[in-house]
Amino acid sequence: MKQIIRHRNNIIRGVIAIILLADAALLGVQWKLNSSPHVQTGDLNRLASLEKQYRADNTRLERFKAELPVDEKQWDEFFTSHFHPVGAGYSAISQDLGELSLSAGLHSDTISFHQHTPDARGLMQVDIATAVDGNYDSLVQFLNKLEHSENFYVLDSLSLASATEGRVRLNVQLRTYFRTT
Repeated sequence: MKQIIRHRNNIIRGVIAIILLADAALLGVQWKLNSSPHVQTGDLNRLASLEKQYRADNTRLERFKAELPVDEKQWDEFFTSHFHPVGAGYSAISQDLGELSLSAGLHSDTISFHQHTPDARGLMQVDIATAVDGNYDSLVQFLNKLEHSENFYVLDSLSLASATEGRVRLNVQLRTYFRTT
């Protein structure tokens, strides 16, 4: 019977030892988890939101990448059809502005040009200054024709000044672009 009690005590000691070892192991695991970086729930939500935004951005970029050849073709068509080459641009613009003012019944002054350095795409900005004079209706017709011209113009400024005999003088500052390539 002493042997059975001793055997039972050894089993109890072994179980207690195993429990103590398991507690020590669990304490080590808990210490390891506490010392490792911990992400809060709010941070996880914010990161999930950022991931969603990045995926949406990536989708838009992929769509843009797919549409790029079509856009490049449209740009090339616009580039060649709306921008005169530098060599022929000045005379074409002078002729167009002269015809627009004449068809509107206006008298035009000289046209002055100021060219800028071409950019990386081969476009050169050219500032244009001119003045026309006539009656008010003719000035409105001129501006309408200028807006609907086949040539590409950006209207920078207009200024009115009185002229003789009830006529009005319109000073016009425009901008256009010529292609260098």
